[in-house]
Parts: sequence; C-alpha cells; structure tokens
Amino acid sequence: MKKKGSEDAPKPEIYGLDGLIEELTDCVKQKMNLIACSPSADTEAGRVISDAVDLSGKMIRPRLLLLCGALGPLWNDKRERLCILAAMVELTHLASLIHDDIVDEAPYRRGKPSIHSRYGRNAAVYAGDFLIARIYHYQAENSLNEPGAVISEAIEQMCAGEIGQDACRYNEAVSAETYLRNVKGKTAALFKAACRIGARETGCSEGMVGKLETFGENIGFMLQLRDDLLDFTSDGKGLGKEVHRDFLSGIYTMPLIKALEHSEAQTVLLPVMRENAQRPLSVEEITAMEEKVIRFGGVEKTCGVIKELAEKNEKILGTIEGNKETVTLMRKITALLKV
Repeated sequence: MKKKGSEDAPKPEIYGLDGLIEELTDCVKQKMNLIACSPSADTEAGRVISDAVDLSGKMIRPRLLLLCGALGPLWNDKRERLCILAAMVELTHLASLIHDDIVDEAPYRRGKPSIHSRYGRNAAVYAGDFLIARIYHYQAENSLNEPGAVISEAIEQMCAGEIGQDACRYNEAVSAETYLRNVKGKTAALFKAACRIGARETGCSEGMVGKLETFGENIGFMLQLRDDLLDFTSDGKGLGKEVHRDFLSGIYTMPLIKALEHSEAQTVLLPVMRENAQRPLSVEEITAMEEKVIRFGGVEKTCGVIKELAEKNEKILGTIEGNKETVTLMRKITALLKV
C-alpha cells in the first residue's frame, strides 16, 4: 500500500485555463530540451547543457507569456508556437543565470550545484553562450524573426543593467532611481519581453500589448525587490539562501538604500559600507548591519515599493475585460510576489 504523498501518487487534476496552462508549461519544458540539447546526451557538452536546462524553476516568464497569449483572439491557433517562444525566453533566462553565477561565484542555484561549481568556470561560460547560440539558430531556422528581435532587445537591456550594477559596486551614494534603472534592465526587461511576445503573437491590440508589457515589467521589479528582502527576513534564511552575498560584493540593494534615507542611519551604516569595500566583514558586523537596516525602515519601505507595484498591476488588470479566468491567474502571479 502506497503512503500518501509518495512519488508515484497521481497528481491532482486541474481543470479550465489553469489546467491548460499547466499542460502547456510541460510542453514548454519539452521545447526547451528540443531547442537546447543539440549535443548527444552522453558527451561532456551534452551533460553540461542537460544540467543547465534542469535548473529551470517556477517558469514565471513562460507562464506570463502564455497568459498574455490567452488574451488574444488567435490563442487557440497559436498555442504550439507560444510554447516554442516561451521556451526561447526561459532558455535566455537560464543562460543569464549561468553567467550571473560565474560573476557572483555562487556555489548553488535553486538548491543544486551551479554549473560553474560543478563543471568549472570555462565550461559554464561556454554553456551560457551555447544556449544563446541555440536560441538564435532555432529562431533563424524557423523564421521567428519578430519575437527573436524582442528577445535580442531584452538581452541588450539585461547586459546594460548588469554593467550598470557592476559600475555601482561599493558606491555608498547609489540612489533608488539608479538601482531601479539597473533592475529595469537586468531583471524586468525579460518579463516585459515575455508579455509582449505572448500578446503580439495572438493578435492583441497595441493598447493591450502596452498594458501587458507594463504588467510584466512590474512583476520583474517585484521579483527583484522580494529577492532583496530575503537577506533581511527569516524566510530567506530558512530557504538556505546565502544571505548578504550582494552586500559583501558591494551591490547595495533597496532595503539598504531606503534605510540610508534616514540621516541617523547614514551615521551608523556608512562606516560599515566603507569597511566592506576594504576587507571581508565578520558575521557579527553583517548581523549588526542587518539589524540597523531593519530598524531604520529599509525593509518596511521596500515592502511599500512592492505594494505600490502590486497596486499598479491590479489597476491594469481592472481594465482587461471579457477574460476573467486569465485575469484571475495573472492576479495570482502578482499575489505570489507580494509581502
């Protein structure tokens, strides 16, 4: 007799659009393997690429692309194509994660060894490059030029955001505006692109496309800010997240930036930031920094920014008529990122 919750217990059935999106997300994963896994699985390159593709997580970007597609009149005819495009978007995201982990020297990604920690830095660089090459090969081979151009533009913005962030390392005067400008590129651009691709492919009006782009961009901002908060919450520590890696590498995120708006906080935090630029800080020093950021409202103010973004997305969803089931699922994605 099988125990409740055993691996081979049947999954609960999900009906309606929610169930269809789940089915299509499984299809996206299949397309990712189709696009990415050119080398034979029993070669070294094949093993590296296979492990890279296995790093995919909640698939938020593909889900957004599919949901935006569900708002268009050509939805029923374009599902297969949308799965292919969603796979291209998610592979772009995975390539960026591989390269990010190299730059950050991160040993883990989603609870698994990162590609560079498992196979070495050089193999990881080539694995990220390989995925991008495969995306463009598949795009050219299948005449996916318009959505391919949208992905290309997003990659440009992602790289610009990462360059901007790198230029701000150890900058104690970095502003919220500068930080958000970098986040708009490095994180939000691909969310925006996913929504644009999904909406345009199924014939949404330009007005609707614009609304959905803004919706996706806001989701990107929310995701990054929520990730920033994990350093300062028990949830983040409970997840096994390597806390304050950004701070230690000189990337000062929104909670710290918001805390520094308080004049008294500057007196106690700026000396710690200056020391951080000179030497590795002790656990005690990091803990003291964390406590001060919380005390001076950095966490609370960051939560406020996330709340404002969620309210903006709710207003956008309130203008979409005639597709309540899709709007409900999009609302759930926003709710996942609220704090």
